[in-house]
Amino acid sequence: MNANMMNSIYNPILSQIAGFITLFMMMISYLFKAKSSFLLCQVLGLLAMFVSYLFKCEFFAMVSLTVSLSRTLTFFIYEKKNKRAPLSLAYLFAALTLFAYITVNLMILKMAKPVDILFLIAHAGYAFVFRIRDIRIVRKAIIIPHLFAILYNLVLNGMLFVAISYSFELIVDLYSIFINRELNRKLDIPSAK
Repeated sequence: MNANMMNSIYNPILSQIAGFITLFMMMISYLFKAKSSFLLCQVLGLLAMFVSYLFKCEFFAMVSLTVSLSRTLTFFIYEKKNKRAPLSLAYLFAALTLFAYITVNLMILKMAKPVDILFLIAHAGYAFVFRIRDIRIVRKAIIIPHLFAILYNLVLNGMLFVAISYSFELIVDLYSIFINRELNRKLDIPSAK
């Protein structure tokens, strides 16, 4: 891509706006009771993140984001059809995450670091968590990849906004677990084990 085109795309203000939309969509996703609504908000949040990266001209970051968006959209489609996605899809998206990482970080940028294993574990974890049909279990299981994502961004000492975003998501997720458990107890609905 030539410099003129990159200069015409680059807009840090629009990138920030899209980043806040991402944060908002990801946070409110945990407040929905239907998994399809949760995944739809996640898809919209990832689209906003894609736009944020586009306006910052971070094209290589958009490669792994494309895998994440494809993963979430695929599981959303299965959820809307009221079907459980095959386990092979979770493995496929975990493998695509690894492939994108190897292609971009090892082969093109030559910037792979041992700490990147935390990133890979987090994003592979999302593939398996999003396959779960019961939103109550998703809320609990997603804590693990969130913790890996937060740790990864904190260890890198430069992705503070991303670490804060994941932390806010984790807080809202924990809040939704607590609120739904309290609501279920008042309504005498058994909780997911």
